[in-house]
Amino acid sequence: MTSTNDPRVGTQSGPTTDGDTAGRWVACDESGWDGEQLIGRRGPYFVYAAVAVDDAEATEIVEELRAETHYQAPELKFRDFKKRANRRDALRRLWGDGGALEGRCWAFVVEKEYAAVAKVIDLLLEEQAYAAGIDLYADGRAREFARLLRQHGRRALGDQGYELLMTAFVAFASVRGRRDDQARKVFFDRVEEAWASSTRRNVTDLLMMLRTTRPQAEILHGDTNTHPQLELLVSSVAQAARHWGAQLGPVSVLTDEQKALPDDGLDNIAKVVRNGWGATRSSRQRPVDLRALVRGTSVDHPSIQLADLVAGAVRVSFEHKAGTEISEAGEDLWPAIMPLLDGSSATPSLR
Repeated sequence: MTSTNDPRVGTQSGPTTDGDTAGRWVACDESGWDGEQLIGRRGPYFVYAAVAVDDAEATEIVEELRAETHYQAPELKFRDFKKRANRRDALRRLWGDGGALEGRCWAFVVEKEYAAVAKVIDLLLEEQAYAAGIDLYADGRAREFARLLRQHGRRALGDQGYELLMTAFVAFASVRGRRDDQARKVFFDRVEEAWASSTRRNVTDLLMMLRTTRPQAEILHGDTNTHPQLELLVSSVAQAARHWGAQLGPVSVLTDEQKALPDDGLDNIAKVVRNGWGATRSSRQRPVDLRALVRGTSVDHPSIQLADLVAGAVRVSFEHKAGTEISEAGEDLWPAIMPLLDGSSATPSLR
């Protein structure tokens, strides 16, 4: 693990406490994480949840949940709440009107397949447009292109053709595929095949545009920066900080420990969040007063356990709504999780 000189970045082993120095603490956890492998892995959704609570208060809430639900395991985990109606009821009360965490839970949901498609647009077409002085974000064209390929790609190319195209893109754009000439060649071979076989004019036109982005692909593969372009955790941490910073002012963010968030990775995220980010004026986000960005474990931090409950409930509810995994838990919890969702969640298939 690479260390930094910033004391506000790293591992937080002791309990978190709100105060003048740290501001308000926000604890985060995820569900459905697959790293950069966005196609064909565990479930269609990635969820990043954040709860505005420090460990001092979280300890009391966790103990109350334990007593109410007769929970015996060392840590609260959503999988232990999923199959019991009384425990699901306890979660609804916790997040609902008058609950201890009313208005203090947030979740950002990404359909992983849509995320991969959106990255095709961002890393290739948007870069090409930017070089020509065109802002694809200003009038929503970047999102329109992504939604078009996600919603009509399978119809135009067939399931196999579409999956071959997207799998080749992930292999080309991931850190593992960076500087791999063969991965780049395979991807553009798939683009040519898809363009030639497409049965829908709008998809054909988009693929025609992608055929011209080889120079952008070469620039991407020649970049020595090893930042994982397809890693959803990185952007989600920034999204959580942005949301709670706007709501609460000065914040410190505690995220569950993951190999994708080493010290230098946290340091890069913190710098971006503190300075503001966005490739163009229309997509730029304001700076956040981020006092600390640290990682920890759910064993040490009951606040992360509360974030785990939110993340798991949101993921199960979305899978139920989409019909990919029908469950009583998803049916029960869907109304309760709706108020927690970030409005910019990338879930076009449910709209």
